[in-house]
Amino acid sequence: MCNKHYCFIVPPHILEELAKRGNISCKQALNDSKRFLERRRTILNNLLVREFEDGNSERFIYDSQNKNEQRLVLVRKEGDVATQDETANKAYETSGFVRDYFKDTFGLDSIDGNGLDIISNIHYGEAYNNAFWDGDEMTYGDGDGKEFTDFASAIDVVAHELAHGVTQFLSNLEYQSQPGALNEHFSDVFGTVIKQKYLKQDISEADWLIGDSVVSEGFPGVAIRSMKAPGTANEFDTQPDHMDNYYSGSSDNQGVHINSGIPNKAFYLSCLEIGIDECALIWFDTLKALWRTANFNDMLETTIATAQRLTQEKKVSDTAVDAIAKSFSKVGLTPIIA
Repeated sequence: MCNKHYCFIVPPHILEELAKRGNISCKQALNDSKRFLERRRTILNNLLVREFEDGNSERFIYDSQNKNEQRLVLVRKEGDVATQDETANKAYETSGFVRDYFKDTFGLDSIDGNGLDIISNIHYGEAYNNAFWDGDEMTYGDGDGKEFTDFASAIDVVAHELAHGVTQFLSNLEYQSQPGALNEHFSDVFGTVIKQKYLKQDISEADWLIGDSVVSEGFPGVAIRSMKAPGTANEFDTQPDHMDNYYSGSSDNQGVHINSGIPNKAFYLSCLEIGIDECALIWFDTLKALWRTANFNDMLETTIATAQRLTQEKKVSDTAVDAIAKSFSKVGLTPIIA
């Protein structure tokens, strides 16, 4: 969840519900998120005037030593041998896998296309139940062991959060209502794609869950979200899988986590028809073509146009356009195909 500014993997409504049940660590994580508002607002609002410098796409892992501080102690950097801290090693490995996926698959040089160094902070806070992208770098808590566990070790969490950075630099989708739901959707898309690549799964073997490896036995569910079956991942999961059940309230920044279930289901259905690699290419090129205020219909129109172009370029199959149109129709979004 971006909280308009910082992007957290565990959305506030889950933390709120767990805090109501007496989880102090979830209460602290919820409170701590309020401190992060202004910095990312400034970052997002100044993207167009930001001076970009070419970087080397290097990884830097810092240990927060259970303090609420970033870049405290550098414990591993690009090219260093593994340390005795397995969380540091996992953060190094997973962030590198995500970086290499975007580079090798789409030619994107790190998160911003200009070789931005990837900064990761581990062991943030005491039993901190979240992970977040703040506009510049990644930060991971260890979890409290009751509801959540080590966030830096989960490839889909790392990919989801770093994909918020990719979205920030490619389209800067604002974090409310439908543009915000699309922001969350694209992070879930690349979270699940990269997870399947990392685990060397095909789409039939994949569970299509987001955050299943960071929830502990005490958590009332199997994951944070499900792309295959939105609304079923946990007791607090109210995601719809069809526009008939679209959430139009004001909570969750007008439903950014809730309504992302609709395009998520369309992506899952599209993958069943044409495969995850073709869908990933279409969705990535769509993301590049979107803009800050794009809504669901804008995204659908752009996705169809992108699929048509890639079909003409022989980069995706001839059935791609029809498959995507059918998948979106099944979630209540009917495209107009020229």
